[in-house]
Amino acid sequence: MASYDLLLQQLEKLVASSDTDDQPAQAEPLGSASRLITLTRHYNGHIRQRAVLCLGFMDEVSALPALIERVNDWAEPVRRAAKQSVRLLLTPDNAAHFVANLPEIFWLLQCQRENHQPLVDEIVSFLAEEPHAPLLLAGLSSEDKTVARLSLDILAERNLFPLKQIFEQAMLHRDPLVRAHAVRYLLSADRDVDHEVMAILLKDTFAPIKQVVLQYVIHNAFPVPESLLIALLFDKNALVRQRASALLRETNNDPVAHYLTALDRAATVTERKITLWGLDEHRYDGIVVLAERNLDERYPSLYHSALRILIQRTGDDAHERLLAALRHPSIAIAKVARKLFYQQEIYLSLPELQRCLEEASSREHIEVYYFLAQKLNKWDWLIFLLDNVQAENAALTQAGVKYWTQRFNRSGILPNTRQQARLRALLDKNPHVISRKSPYIALFLFGG
Repeated sequence: MASYDLLLQQLEKLVASSDTDDQPAQAEPLGSASRLITLTRHYNGHIRQRAVLCLGFMDEVSALPALIERVNDWAEPVRRAAKQSVRLLLTPDNAAHFVANLPEIFWLLQCQRENHQPLVDEIVSFLAEEPHAPLLLAGLSSEDKTVARLSLDILAERNLFPLKQIFEQAMLHRDPLVRAHAVRYLLSADRDVDHEVMAILLKDTFAPIKQVVLQYVIHNAFPVPESLLIALLFDKNALVRQRASALLRETNNDPVAHYLTALDRAATVTERKITLWGLDEHRYDGIVVLAERNLDERYPSLYHSALRILIQRTGDDAHERLLAALRHPSIAIAKVARKLFYQQEIYLSLPELQRCLEEASSREHIEVYYFLAQKLNKWDWLIFLLDNVQAENAALTQAGVKYWTQRFNRSGILPNTRQQARLRALLDKNPHVISRKSPYIALFLFGG
């Protein structure tokens, strides 16, 4: 094995003979860690190889990310040198740095130039040794969520600590996926699940955790306090509400009764919204009446929930309800209607949208209607733009025409006779907006 001094001499000669552009006028000494790390990315493979070997001999742990990157170098001698240097750094004093670089280490498994599994397994086995395992437990609290997730996987899969200890540590993490993975490990082991743990899990803010836990409760007939299930009826997540409802019904406890009681005492808009959602999910007979009572213009989010329920439950009246909301003087309500037009895929005609524009209550309403024009038939959309080219709408018209041309090829639909006649007249009237010679127009209206 070449000595460090010999490697440095070879490196100095190679760098001196390389392109001068690669040598900064005020370059740091060749033997410095920062300079060597820079040279690990040099275009010359011989330079990369020697820089990598030097860093390994120096025990320069700050170079670990650069060395891991070179483990997947396109040149095999550089890859071999990088693996040698990584192994030289794999010492007890450097174990914490390897934990901090777990994302980079596991990144190697995604690379195709070589099978890096043996090196990754070697590093993980080293970190899993009894003296170093506490560092993985510390990694579980890392601000880097990927470090925390990988630390959790190693700890749980190798049984390095009692599972409940790992679980309790993981549940303190801010990243919901760290907590969710910890829950899955705990539930799949089917031990250490007691009422205290269950209460913690069912109060977690991350809905997928509550979903998984409730499924576990259903499959294992695990007893959960009624008060906790009633609280989950008012969760923001529909699947959580549905599973809590199923568990309550098993004990002849009617979720609808709880929703109706809650609606009378609901203190916040969020509580009222969720109560309406819950009653709607249970197909409550009086939901239409309740939804109409909650079309409260002061609270757009509540208005949205109530209007969505009415649209889904009232059939033929839905279209007119939505149009009325679209013309509402409150821009917040108009935006609610715009959102529902897209969510519910309700048809909107050119005359209806034109009427909305003519009765617009504000500039913001006009912007809403221009946005909704995209829902029209392709040619009606263009007619709408050309029919409303007043000076005050110039910017909206220009932006609309630009977007229309970008989306043009998404549909090969031809203009009908009415549309052709109207478009010819509008194009003659407004040649500055879009030319008759435009390929988008000429092909379909003027025979190419």
